[in-house]
Amino acid sequence: MNFDTAGLILHVEDERPVREAVSMLLRSGGYAVTSAAGGTEALELASRGLHPDVLIVDFNLHEQMNGAEVAEKVRRALGYTPPVIMLTGDLGNAEFPCIVEVPVWLTHKPLNPELLLAALPGLVQLSRATRKLLTRSAGRAVSAG
Repeated sequence: MNFDTAGLILHVEDERPVREAVSMLLRSGGYAVTSAAGGTEALELASRGLHPDVLIVDFNLHEQMNGAEVAEKVRRALGYTPPVIMLTGDLGNAEFPCIVEVPVWLTHKPLNPELLLAALPGLVQLSRATRKLLTRSAGRAVSAG
């Protein structure tokens, strides 16, 4: 876990200008940011040992997976369930698939920077507390076995 910053965010966005702007905003808030241009890159990062506190994922990615599928696959690769902020530019009444076992917050673009930065500390804290509990539970299970 990265305790040197306010938290580690994995940001998945296929539009480079949006990805760069959100990354800059997050860094200005004290967060470490790893960006991925799509789901495939995000999965590679997760399988190489990246342990983000929060995922921020664009729903409408221009590849085979949508943001909900990316979040679920990244969660499986990580072995824990970080909170997910799902971004969408779709202002219609589109139905978004439910991601079971993952806390998900849906927000529309354009992103409200103040709201995002206000929400992240609680999400990071939730993520870190959950991982700490999972680690303790796993340790007890090993020592009991």
